[in-house]
Amino acid sequence: MGDLFIGKRRRTIEDKIVANFRKVDFTQKQHAYLEQELFWDFVFSWYELARYYEESGDNTLGAHMLELFAQCCDRFRLAASDGRISERRRDKAADALYQLTYYVNQIATQVQRNGLAQQERYGTVSWRDDQPDEDKPQKSSN
Repeated sequence: MGDLFIGKRRRTIEDKIVANFRKVDFTQKQHAYLEQELFWDFVFSWYELARYYEESGDNTLGAHMLELFAQCCDRFRLAASDGRISERRRDKAADALYQLTYYVNQIATQVQRNGLAQQERYGTVSWRDDQPDEDKPQKSSN
């Protein structure tokens, strides 16, 4: 039952991130969204997901969140290198890219730690060759 609750908490946070993403109008000219509070609410909402992984022990990372991360990285990288917009907005895009990448790196690191902790708790499956292989020559007792 605990795993179900953990997954539900994660899904609630992920849904909030996606909802924040959908509130941002990325079609604005000159990447004007970079100046808006809604945009930064989206970027910083990833912090809550990073904190969740630190506290929960969850070792599952949603593929849909990785896809959203990749999409955002592409978008922010393009804005950061767009010579047609002001330096201030390029800097904001670079900062958003840095923040988002930092949070996702924290998430990935914690997911790995949580997986290793779970592995230590439950053990690993390994193959032990306790029985002699019939094809191998047996040692003689001479």
